[in-house]
Amino acid sequence: MSFANPQTRAEPIVSIENLKIEYALTSGSFTAVDDVTLDVNPGEILGLVGESGAGKSTVGNAVARLIDFPGAVTGGRILLRNSGDLAALSQAQMCSVRGKHIGMIFQDSLSALFPVKTVGWQLMRAIQLSKGLKGSAARTRALQLLEEVGISQPEDRMRQYPHQFSGGMRQRIVIAIALAGDPQLLIADEPTTALDVSIQSEILGLLKRLAIEHGAGVILITHDMAVIEEITDRVAVMRHGRLIEHGATRDVLARPEQTYTKALISAVPRIDKRMDRFVMLDDTALVPTALPVQPAERITADGPVIDAQNVTITFMIKNAILAHNRSYMKAADDVSLTVNAGSSIGIVGESGSGKSTLARAICGLQPIDSGTIKLMGHEVTELASNPALKRTRVKAQMIFQDPFASLDPRQRISAALIEPLLVNRMASRDEAREIARDTLIRVGMKEEDAGKLPHQFSGGQRQRICIARALVMQPAVLICDEPTSALDVSVQATIMNLLKDLRDERNLTLMFISHDLAVIRQVSDRVFVMQNGRVCEEADTDALFDDPQHDYTRHLLKMMPKFTSGARLQAR
Repeated sequence: MSFANPQTRAEPIVSIENLKIEYALTSGSFTAVDDVTLDVNPGEILGLVGESGAGKSTVGNAVARLIDFPGAVTGGRILLRNSGDLAALSQAQMCSVRGKHIGMIFQDSLSALFPVKTVGWQLMRAIQLSKGLKGSAARTRALQLLEEVGISQPEDRMRQYPHQFSGGMRQRIVIAIALAGDPQLLIADEPTTALDVSIQSEILGLLKRLAIEHGAGVILITHDMAVIEEITDRVAVMRHGRLIEHGATRDVLARPEQTYTKALISAVPRIDKRMDRFVMLDDTALVPTALPVQPAERITADGPVIDAQNVTITFMIKNAILAHNRSYMKAADDVSLTVNAGSSIGIVGESGSGKSTLARAICGLQPIDSGTIKLMGHEVTELASNPALKRTRVKAQMIFQDPFASLDPRQRISAALIEPLLVNRMASRDEAREIARDTLIRVGMKEEDAGKLPHQFSGGQRQRICIARALVMQPAVLICDEPTSALDVSVQATIMNLLKDLRDERNLTLMFISHDLAVIRQVSDRVFVMQNGRVCEEADTDALFDDPQHDYTRHLLKMMPKFTSGARLQAR
């Protein structure tokens, strides 16, 4: 199906005509994108939405000529203004087009950055290649870009490496590199996935200014319908590699024609009230049904399962021979929190506020400078050093923020799920295979996915695999660090329903870290708001959202994009 822009007035920056992309597999050819026609005009932001695996990112990668083998464009054309058909260009010619004419914000910020080079070197290199600036001119421009995307202390940060930044801060650096060449077309693949609401607002403002002031076109690939409603001019809905609906954003979101589009909109979590269950999708309609949960022993605990008191964690951000020349940052500053069995807490705050650092410390993955952390009544340090408590330690599982970095690229999914069960002697190999298969299906994957490698999945699908890997261990405590940030709204609904079911059946304790305040409202009983390493507000969920007491909390709620179309459609 073809959807050209009905309101074309000027020559489009890019025209995609009848695009078809296929992957040659041993089992046969797989069509990832089928007969897609779109164009993007100067100063326009086009939103591309759909479920994980729908082909959104594949379309974006095709425009930048970044389709990996065995994928190939087997039909159609991609015409870039002043450059002609991109498929006809040589690799050397495409290298001069990327960066200077086409900027790309990748979904996976960690793999998009070179791990052994400082972020300053990488940013200045991008500026040199795209703008021709060198030396102090390139450095000045690099500092300016870091400030524009919200990186504090840019002089110090220029000397640091990607692993020294949080996921959200890495995403900002990737955005700065994409903007370095002032491109005429910007392909933004989930650009706000790992960002808190205040930085998300700044980045969306940057995209708007790039479109309006520079006349650039933007293809915004995202699952966040609130972002789509806020900044896009047009929206195209993809499913199974095809475009099924397209038009002005206000028209598609307010009056969707396709059942699938209506289902996507209705599955968006609401921030104004808490829902008992989330709408899920099948092939034809909305399915507000419960996900079956396997029988399991109900978890009981005396006292809190997580008890952190006066925790302080410090990182060195500038090393020097003399102690007084060193710089330190407190990632956690005298933080205390208590979580009882069966409860769910949410932790929110800006990127770099200490949320993920605190979570890693609770799991025993990050040493602390002072304070105490007890997990199920035992000191975390004792759990790590005492072999007799090994079984207790594995009852706390963590879903990490970066799904690709969490998986061994050479290990098939079945092995990744089975291995922890075998290592901890929790099941025989046959039992482990059965548990892995059932858990994959419960998180919305297919049984045949077990035989694939991580690179064969989209970012959202990899995140579901990481969730499955945590769930196979039958945890008593599940620490979720941005577990739904890479998921489309329909899969997000499936996962949140699953977590609700596990809480009800097993008395599972949840610690949920997210920048998505709507998700936090739906899954949490109590919310902790962190700023600069400290807890600035703590309250029951409804009380915090309805009557926030701290200025910073009010700021976060004000900055969050509101998806008004979803609330109106759900009310019908």
